[in-house]
Amino acid sequence: MAKIKRLERLLLSINTKKHFTLKELAVEFQVSTRTIQRDLLRLMEMGLPIVSEFGPHGGYRIEDDRILPPIGFTEMEASSILFALHAYEAESFPYQVQSRSASTKLLHYLPADAKEKWRHVQKRLAVHFPLPKESLHAPVMLEAAMKQKIVTVLYHVEGSNIYSNIQPIGIYNEDREWFCPAYCYSLNDFHVFNLSDIHQAVINYEPMDTKDFTAITIHNWAAKITPRSYLELVAEIAPHKTDYCVSHPFLKQFIVKVDDGTIMLKGRVLLNHINKIADYLWFLKSDITIHSPHEIKMIHARWAKEISAKNEVIFNM
Repeated sequence: MAKIKRLERLLLSINTKKHFTLKELAVEFQVSTRTIQRDLLRLMEMGLPIVSEFGPHGGYRIEDDRILPPIGFTEMEASSILFALHAYEAESFPYQVQSRSASTKLLHYLPADAKEKWRHVQKRLAVHFPLPKESLHAPVMLEAAMKQKIVTVLYHVEGSNIYSNIQPIGIYNEDREWFCPAYCYSLNDFHVFNLSDIHQAVINYEPMDTKDFTAITIHNWAAKITPRSYLELVAEIAPHKTDYCVSHPFLKQFIVKVDDGTIMLKGRVLLNHINKIADYLWFLKSDITIHSPHEIKMIHARWAKEISAKNEVIFNM
């Protein structure tokens, strides 16, 4: 039996045993105890935590943190594992060290072109828990974003079904829905599509002029794009709410620190995305001073009035 094959089978065998001896393994693999001993030393050099025990009932055992046998992953399977592990590499996660270790090992063995694909996935996909229901169009949009291709979509808006060519920047999830910021060639402007509104989506592989989104990712798109229809966001944040803005996947793109230490939100925002931005800022309540746009202040005033009317105390006279 070839040495590599024997090592693989040996690893599989001892992973199932609580305790084993050289003689037992020598009989199982029909080799000498000396050969088994060399093989065990080789596995220990590879990182397998084998512990020797002395005494009349001595032998060998594997510590609790055992190494699994070799598992063959496809490139996309490895990428999906890497993406999932990425969410658990924060210092507050109990298995943060192990998560980073697993990511390092997977990245080490990925071929160069697969590593490049993984980097593209990170630029085009943002995921937050809990996840939405499965979307048939999410994989299509993600592939088009990674390859910078145009997608022909049929989507529902204001009671009408419309065909349009769009170029996705990436996809993200929020409020149990999948969203796709994209350049819409029908509108000649950027738009954020709710994937639940899209009925059909097909990637167009014909040679076509496309936008260069190399520097525009799902993490910075709002601050990097140059929309035709936009409003200027200018707002001042209370110092103790800075962490909320820094950790927010959308707002963090607009954070500006003024010379006097004041934290501001500044930048152009999509006119057709204004309700969602108002929702992001609503959380800050009285800890934000919005200078512009006036439209967000009007939305907040309407929401406050509706809440007040709904919860108005009626006094018995």
